[in-house]
Amino acid sequence: MKKYFLSIDQGTTSSRIVLYNTNFSIFDSVQKEFKQYFPKNGWVEHDAEEIWNDVRFLINKIFKKNKINSSQIISIGIANQRETTVLWNKKNGKPVYKAIVWQDRRTIDICKKLKDKKINKKIQNITGLLVDPYFSATKIKWILDNNKMAGQLLKDNNLLFGTIDTWILWNLTSKESHLTDITNASRTMLYDIKKEEWSDYLLKTLNIPLRILPKVVTNTYNFGFTNLFGGSINIGGMAGDQQAASIGQACFKKGQVKSTYGTGCFLLMNIGNNYKLSKNKLLTTVAFKIGKEKMYCFEGSIFVAGSAIQWLRDKLRLFQFSHQTNILYSKAKKEEKIIIVPALTGLGAPHWEPNVRGGIFGLTRNTSIAEIVKATIDSIAYQTFDLVKAMEKDSKIKIKEIRVDGGMISNNNLNQSIANILGVKILKPKNTETTALGVAYLAALSSGHLKNLQSIKKIWKIEKIFVSNSNKKEVLNNLLDWKKAVKILISFYK
Repeated sequence: MKKYFLSIDQGTTSSRIVLYNTNFSIFDSVQKEFKQYFPKNGWVEHDAEEIWNDVRFLINKIFKKNKINSSQIISIGIANQRETTVLWNKKNGKPVYKAIVWQDRRTIDICKKLKDKKINKKIQNITGLLVDPYFSATKIKWILDNNKMAGQLLKDNNLLFGTIDTWILWNLTSKESHLTDITNASRTMLYDIKKEEWSDYLLKTLNIPLRILPKVVTNTYNFGFTNLFGGSINIGGMAGDQQAASIGQACFKKGQVKSTYGTGCFLLMNIGNNYKLSKNKLLTTVAFKIGKEKMYCFEGSIFVAGSAIQWLRDKLRLFQFSHQTNILYSKAKKEEKIIIVPALTGLGAPHWEPNVRGGIFGLTRNTSIAEIVKATIDSIAYQTFDLVKAMEKDSKIKIKEIRVDGGMISNNNLNQSIANILGVKILKPKNTETTALGVAYLAALSSGHLKNLQSIKKIWKIEKIFVSNSNKKEVLNNLLDWKKAVKILISFYK
């Protein structure tokens, strides 16, 4: 019988199951979008039960579709949208509230109180993170403060917390494994990433009890077994989606950079095994810990990337299918100088302005759908430029190439735009589904199928390289317009 690795890639807008053969080529994949909830301005929620039901449904579907049984799966890897927060009843497995998504901004006031106490530097020293609603800590506090059921379950010692990795794992293992991995823990704003333990100081500061938190382990670990699909299958690898993509892109050497273009955009630079804080409003986080080898990275987060294209499609109805943006981009009139700042859920790094909202500059009677699409795609490249410049200042390393991945890089105009605006090589790999691939590698390392990180480097292959073909003066003028537009919006929402 043929053997496979199975990856659960649970993202912000969809869940996907990918089967890899033992050479790490995709054998098959299935995917399902799920509902997004926006109950108030700046609030974003998911139904955690829907996410779990989708994952279970998709695993059954891929098994049935390919006539595969559980004995053919060597190991499972789990990648997940990070920071998204679930609290649930450990007796019946029911969430006490909708999952609060990483994009959610409702905890601005809690973050402001932390900043007013002048402890934001101490929080950064412990966690590597900047105080922001983005992270799980203030989301947990909000649910504890605003949900009576959570309060009662806490008193009865029946309340559990997890990011989506923990939630899926707990359900997969029929309530046996309440674990998270070090990369997801490092995104909660509760974890001391140097000492590798939950921070007593932060738990006391936010009044979050230690007993509801999962145990933190390395990225390759025996996470338990699932018996829900006809037989026992080991779960051997787990990582937050962006760290999983870095592993899938084989960014194991200090100075290597990857950028994932999905719902948001996340630029990660491997900074080696020494903990170092950013002075330019980037995050320091754990890249991975495999065995005893631990690497850190700088990370810059753009909250809105692919979701801006979804907004154009679903809310403005400018086109029917996202792939049409590639053609529309090519039709845009050069004389139209449109700038779009897609701050639909605030501005992430390096600005960290959660109250700012989006804006469109330079509209004329001649502006058409094509120019709006082009400006939206170019805005992602401009935001990447801002992150790269901050990263170069922090690391003292000149970035010459970026490995890109994610659903958006199927649009070659985006890849070319990034190359033009940054003036660096953009490397598109043959396998662009690097998040799912990264946790398949982790599962393979855990099972012994792969021996070390060097064997992953040998698998990684380039499909296409994009280099700048633009006029430098024109790029510089466009960057000045971009910076001016961002400055105006930040000033407007102060």
